[in-house]
Amino acid sequence: MEVTVETARPAKHKPVANDAYEPGMKVPSATLDECHESFIAADSNRVKASTQFFTDTGLMALLCQHDRVLWLVNMTSAGEKQYYALCLLEKLFEHIPTAMRIGVLYDIGCQLHHSCLKYNFLGNVLDRITFGISVFHAYGHQWPCQIIYYPRKCQGFGLTDGEGCERFWSSIKALIPSLRVSGYYTRIYALDTKVKHLDEISLVGMGKWLQRKWKMTDGKKTASSTILDALYQKGVTEEALRKEWSNQVQEQTKPLPRQSKNLADKEIHSILALKENQKSYQVEIAALEDMIMTENFGPGMTVLEVQAQLQELNKKYKNTSKSINEKTVKLSLTDQENLKKLLGNKFLQVRMNALAVKQRIRERLRHRKYELESFGNSYRNAVNHQKLQQHAEQQIKRKEPGIQNLARTYNKLCSELEKLIQTKSAPIGARVPSKISLDGLFKLDIDHDIWQDDDLINDLDAAIEVPDWLGNDDIRAGIKALLQYDRCKEEERRLIKERQAMQEWFIEEWSLANLALECVEDDQDINLAYQFEQHKIKLLHLCLHWKTAVSNLPCSLPECWGPTDDELQWAKEYQVTEQVALVSRDRDEDVQDVDSDLEAIANPEDINEYFHDHVEDSDIELSDGEFEDYDEAELVDAIEGIDLAEEFRY
Repeated sequence: MEVTVETARPAKHKPVANDAYEPGMKVPSATLDECHESFIAADSNRVKASTQFFTDTGLMALLCQHDRVLWLVNMTSAGEKQYYALCLLEKLFEHIPTAMRIGVLYDIGCQLHHSCLKYNFLGNVLDRITFGISVFHAYGHQWPCQIIYYPRKCQGFGLTDGEGCERFWSSIKALIPSLRVSGYYTRIYALDTKVKHLDEISLVGMGKWLQRKWKMTDGKKTASSTILDALYQKGVTEEALRKEWSNQVQEQTKPLPRQSKNLADKEIHSILALKENQKSYQVEIAALEDMIMTENFGPGMTVLEVQAQLQELNKKYKNTSKSINEKTVKLSLTDQENLKKLLGNKFLQVRMNALAVKQRIRERLRHRKYELESFGNSYRNAVNHQKLQQHAEQQIKRKEPGIQNLARTYNKLCSELEKLIQTKSAPIGARVPSKISLDGLFKLDIDHDIWQDDDLINDLDAAIEVPDWLGNDDIRAGIKALLQYDRCKEEERRLIKERQAMQEWFIEEWSLANLALECVEDDQDINLAYQFEQHKIKLLHLCLHWKTAVSNLPCSLPECWGPTDDELQWAKEYQVTEQVALVSRDRDEDVQDVDSDLEAIANPEDINEYFHDHVEDSDIELSDGEFEDYDEAELVDAIEGIDLAEEFRY
């Protein structure tokens, strides 16, 4: 797969000026490029582990929606490459029916989809894949990308979040220190054993997993249904909400302006800033010239010092004027006209500043999120490292007031724009941009106003009617509620099917276990009979966990799962009293040994002597000491293991 990917990709070239859709994509090329640059995992050249010290630099996993590992692949490169993900998907399609469709949630699902279309990766199965981005990594993507690939806004994903890999890494992170210094086969054995253990735990807890998902889905569905019912009573229809959502997607995923236009905007912004500097220089020059003319110098200043400052300011003013002229000449005629409009329009200047501040806020929020995420994935538990981590987190959170101040600055600019519109000092098509709410700002929620730039980039040449998806609060709330309601309905259907499949699987497994046990009993094969008996006990334990947990989920199957009430009652008692029975059995054997010894002794005095010889204080103390030594030995082994791992860490 690595050779296939590298061969299909041509050499890197400079990006073209035009921005448009590539065949099969619903997101403009410039948006995909920005996602690629902003998201850490998309940068395949970023070194994550040194190949000089490690043959295997990491793992990539393919998990199902129940967070169970399907396949793992060893990473041998310094960085995350796409061919690992493609290899896992190719393996998956070898083991599923040819008519089955799948949804793939990946941190950079947009980039993977783009590569598959551009270079024809997975071409024979690509029409059966729906790509999306993980819920908690959506903040690294641009807004047009989120509209198309965010699973809460994408049909078919239900309430799946796509963060199973993160939970899997959290469960195996304790293996990292030891696996860094282990051999190749030891590493594979440890990983396989850990995955098998996690699968067993997951299987037992599958019933509670379904119960928890059902309860969460029902709560979200009720909340969204309440909002929709209130809107329907106001006259808003479901068809209107779906139409407005379609219009929003179409409008906000339009191709971006040409790159030359973006560069021109930056040049215009620089020219405006330089002109502001010119104004301040003029004020200072006028003040110094007034000092020379009136000979009213400041305290401790001489005419020579004032002349020196005046010469320095004149030099800065000339350099600034030269820079403005050079930047203006580089602009096209259209851009020069736009510059003239900006110079004569206070509203456009304020709006450009507001857009720059908002973009700056987004970048700082992304960087903060990435920094905190890196500490959240930390696995070392040394005291010194914990102190360092706490200190670093505090330093990162100290940046929060700065981000909040930027948000307040943006809100002030919005208020200034509103005043200009009210005083009719703004163009005809001007709209008041939405202010940023400080509540939930650091969560980077996908529906937060921080992502919306429509009021700051719309064309002002003519009056434009504000669409309902942008200007009507009821429609905006209704779209969010409707999308959530749709995802809840999808999740409900999926959970009901899984609940029925769970019972069908158990009934079939139970029937086969009984049939196999009857066959081996007829053949008098006690070894196989014992294995099937143990398998039946495991199935009974599963039934106890599952049947109660999923009782509230609707199902068309009868209540009977296969085992009788007596078998389930026996399994319940066995599960509760199993350990007690084992301990009791051991103690009974000891008592029987003592009784047999006592029966051989007829004289009561000899019996006292027997107890004196066999049960002494030293024996009891020795026994307690053995347990203490055993506990201490375990602790010492653990400490030595940690020290050894830390020694070979660097």
